Amino acid sequence: MLHELIRSRREAILDAWFGCVVDGYPAQTARFLRKTRDPFDNPVGSALREGLAHLLDLAIEEGDLDVARTAVDRIVRIRAVQDMPPSLAVGFVTDLKGVIREQVSEPVPETERHRLDAGVDRLLLMAFDVYASCRDDVCRVQVEAIRNQSVKVMERFNAWQERRAEQADRTVRPEEGGRN
Repeated sequence: MLHELIRSRREAILDAWFGCVVDGYPAQTARFLRKTRDPFDNPVGSALREGLAHLLDLAIEEGDLDVARTAVDRIVRIRAVQDMPPSLAVGFVTDLKGVIREQVSEPVPETERHRLDAGVDRLLLMAFDVYASCRDDVCRVQVEAIRNQSVKVMERFNAWQERRAEQADRTVRPEEGGRN
C-alpha cells in the first residue's frame, strides 16, 4: 500500500526531496541548481535529480543495488569535496523520510513504514561509507601534494647547500694555494 502511494506521488516526492537537498547549499547556488535543468549547464543538479530517483526506488525496494550505489557515489562524492560538514553531506538521505510523510499522509500499516525506514537507513549507511571513502581519497591526495611539495623544497635546499659548499671551497682554495 505505501509503495503504491509513493509510486503514484513519485514526482512530487522527488521534487520535494530535491528541494531539501538543494536547501543545504548557499542561496545563489540553490537558485541555480533549482532553475537550470540542462545537464550540460548544471551537471551537479542533473546528478542530484537522477541519483535521488534511483535512491527512492531502492528505498522502496524496487531499485538495483549497484545503480543505487553508483547514484550515492555520484551525489556524495560531489558533497564530500565541498566545504560542508559530514552530517549535511549524507544527511540528505534521512530527509526522504520526512518528505514521504508529508507527501503520503494517508494511514498505512506500521510494518510498511518500518520497512521504508529500514530502506532509507540502508541508504544512509551506504552514503556514509561513500563519504568516508571520498574523504580518505581527499586526504590521501592532500598528503601526497604536501609530500611532493616537501620533496621539491628539500631538493632546492640540498642544491643550495651544494652551491654554497662549492663557493666555500673556491674561496678557501686560493688562500691555501697562496700560503705555500
